[in-house]
Amino acid sequence: MRKGIDPTTAINLVRLYFDLPVPGGTDWFRDSFGETDASFSLIDNAREASVLAAGLLESAALDGKVYAALATLTTAAGGLREPKVRHDLIDAMRFAIRDKAVEASNQPPTDPKKITLPAQSKVSTEIEALLQSPELGKASNLLKQVNEEAAANVKTLTNQVFGVAVSLSAEVQKLREEVEMLWWHVGGWSRLLDKPFSAFDAGIAAVLAGIDMADMSRSATGPAATPAILHRTLAATSKGTTSKIAIQEVIDAFPQDQLDRLKLADNLVNVPEICPVLTAFLKAKEIGAGPAWHAAYARATGLEAGSRFSPLDLAVQAYRERLLLRVLV
Repeated sequence: MRKGIDPTTAINLVRLYFDLPVPGGTDWFRDSFGETDASFSLIDNAREASVLAAGLLESAALDGKVYAALATLTTAAGGLREPKVRHDLIDAMRFAIRDKAVEASNQPPTDPKKITLPAQSKVSTEIEALLQSPELGKASNLLKQVNEEAAANVKTLTNQVFGVAVSLSAEVQKLREEVEMLWWHVGGWSRLLDKPFSAFDAGIAAVLAGIDMADMSRSATGPAATPAILHRTLAATSKGTTSKIAIQEVIDAFPQDQLDRLKLADNLVNVPEICPVLTAFLKAKEIGAGPAWHAAYARATGLEAGSRFSPLDLAVQAYRERLLLRVLV
């Protein structure tokens, strides 16, 4: 099961871990363990199933499947939703993402010296011998040897150049990401709504900042310092010291005619309980402003529209949800 974990499987494992309904049923999970334990049943072993799901999710994260960690953290929703077992998994997933991001940023610098000149050809000596004693058969073999040697040298050189070019391209992309985020932070400007963050309420500024960071991130983990960047960005706009904010307050204060500019992913409808913050915007878009969307939101996510986040938690939550949805496409 560990080898076969893909984004869809990871999402369903997260649902099992948090004891949430699993669309399509859980036969795939029960049958896998039923092969060695015929008495295994999710009806009687809900806690055991949660422990097993947690183990698989942790293993997937260790295997580099970042979406398993992202889905676990977004479903936890900053502590609003707690599992019945393995509470330590939440922190483990947070550390897994951080460690993966640090690992990606600590790659050794590109070494152009890896591109080396081909070894000196042995053909020249044989050509001199052939000139002194011409022979058609030897000339034919020599031409074949020249061709093979040239092809081998070209292949070796191409592989060396490709390896260096790929490494350089990754470094350039990383540098572009860092520079883009730096100027975004300095400017304090929402890329989505094209206004300064200071023009918005704290909750709206937090969500917009989180989405902006995700859209600028070129990897599933994003920078290891993302929470710190978001904290500084919100603090610089005087939005970082506000007490906790209810989701409904953020949605109801958001300009309803600007909801389309959030560019919510189409696959959000499949994972409302996994991405509760962005789902709130989706429900408001579908149903309309005011309390009309609150009941539908609670049914879809299992959380109340009055659930509260600190501005930083709200920004990080929106950031992770946006990254996850991009992986699930």
